[in-house]
Amino acid sequence: MFFCILSCTDKNTAGYEYMPDMYHSTAVETYVVSNVFNDSLSARQPVSGTIPRGFMPFEYDNSTEDYIKAGKELSNPIELSNQILDEGEGLYVMFCAHCHGKKGDGKGSITHPLYSNIPSYSDDILMRRSGVTMKELRPGHIFHAITYGLNAMGPHLTQISQEDRWKIVHYVNTLQK
Repeated sequence: MFFCILSCTDKNTAGYEYMPDMYHSTAVETYVVSNVFNDSLSARQPVSGTIPRGFMPFEYDNSTEDYIKAGKELSNPIELSNQILDEGEGLYVMFCAHCHGKKGDGKGSITHPLYSNIPSYSDDILMRRSGVTMKELRPGHIFHAITYGLNAMGPHLTQISQEDRWKIVHYVNTLQK
């Protein structure tokens, strides 16, 4: 008995294809006017109510009411450990110490007159916005302030990830004592 196997000899073609539309679909370029969709937009909006992978929504707005509400309702979701404190300290030195000082005493390297009244984390002075002293600030207050900024402090929402902001909160809590 004799068997013979043959294959395509033309290297530029795959031969016969089963359902070629599945192999060779027409690509839709992003941000180009398209006739594929009714609204002619090729960049599609995400389905309402969906959350991007790895993102946790922050349900508080940039307002005094939500700052106070965050202080009452939020607690730090990251479990405290020596490693987390070390990481929080590194992030604090990188993002916060230039204004707040390495010890949290408000004596950082920024000496501009506009930023001269940076409070110490161990102050007993009653804060107008929160109604508590700096050493009584709760994790939610601190996280909200890092996220949206407070007074002369700008927002750090886009510079520091949510997880890293919580690590900084843990470290700031040690500076409050």
